Amino acid sequence: MNLRLIRYLVGCLLAFLGGHMINFGLVQWTQEVLQAPAWSGALLLICFGLPILFGWHGGALSDRVNPLRVVRTGHAGLVLAALTLALTSWVPWLRREALMLAMIAALFAGLSWSYAAPARLAYLPKLAAADKLRSAAILFNVLTTVGFGGAPLLIGQVRQHYPWHMVFLVAVALLLTSLICLIGLPAIVRTTALGANGSIREGWAYIRRTPLVAQLLIASAIAHLLMGPIQVILPRYLDSTLHLEPGARGAFLGMAAPALITGGLIALSLKRLAYPGRALLAGVIASALSCCLLSGVNRLPLAIAVFAGACVLAGSAVAFLAASLQDVSADLFRGRVMASYAITTQFFPALSGLICGLLLAAAGPIKALAIYAACVCAVALIGAMAMPVLRGYRRGSPSGPLQATAEG
Repeated sequence: MNLRLIRYLVGCLLAFLGGHMINFGLVQWTQEVLQAPAWSGALLLICFGLPILFGWHGGALSDRVNPLRVVRTGHAGLVLAALTLALTSWVPWLRREALMLAMIAALFAGLSWSYAAPARLAYLPKLAAADKLRSAAILFNVLTTVGFGGAPLLIGQVRQHYPWHMVFLVAVALLLTSLICLIGLPAIVRTTALGANGSIREGWAYIRRTPLVAQLLIASAIAHLLMGPIQVILPRYLDSTLHLEPGARGAFLGMAAPALITGGLIALSLKRLAYPGRALLAGVIASALSCCLLSGVNRLPLAIAVFAGACVLAGSAVAFLAASLQDVSADLFRGRVMASYAITTQFFPALSGLICGLLLAAAGPIKALAIYAACVCAVALIGAMAMPVLRGYRRGSPSGPLQATAEG
């Protein structure tokens, strides 16, 4: 792995940590200081909802111009969001304007995520050789998990010793360091032909014409439906079924991050696997089945083993997804494909959380977990049967015919 790629990955990791400190910190600060739980949900919806609206344009822009420039702009926008929150939480006389300023910060963060997320993935092939791209994509996916799981831990550590504005200043420091890591990296020079094709509609048309890309995105949507139970159902399940205290519940759910990372590392060790499509479909089905089995477990050691296994399987499946998309996407449309992938990672966890919340209210944690996991397992099985191109995808062999389909 070359030094430029290492610098880029480190810069992305720091941005993941700083960016998610903004997302999680915004929610916690709004609930703790402003005593506005309803507003906390609305602000989080802005952070994760704007990429669904603007992510398509972020991907198209990454195909028109140097995606590294889009990444830097996105990171700078996150710095503005963190500075706004640091100022709001530090200056006492801004309390009346706090919600308005928090809304502005959430807008900065949401727009920044919209453009930075696809651009980071679109730029990755510039630094990784063709034979190393798959490994780099899997490692990138592992780092996203580290950032997502590490941000709440960082917030907790800072809050033990310092007030809220220091949380957001730490996020500023991480994001500025990420920008430093991106200095001196080579640019991707776009031609006028790229600009002519750099539209959102052309990106959708490319996905429709390329069955493997389309089916990988469908598989990504199904895989990310597994996020809902962790966020919504499991806390109640741990309380009512396993009778865990709040600290123990946090430790149990905290296993998700290292287990997902372990799954990504397993995928990295299997980077030469001949049929990654079958592996990712099997991982999604087995993970959903494990969640379904968890609903019938009432002993802590067995619950830990089943939950960790489900997360490892899900982590390996998602890692195979990200790597396979990098493998098969044409350079001309890579930004728009990665924007579509990024949107599946944001919209479908939110959708699954909504569905899980409704099921939890109607049926209780045990039945809700069993019903939801069984439904996802059934959807994954139907998807596997309905996606023959993904099942037959063999590394190195389909790019030729599929590319011809995409071009013709």
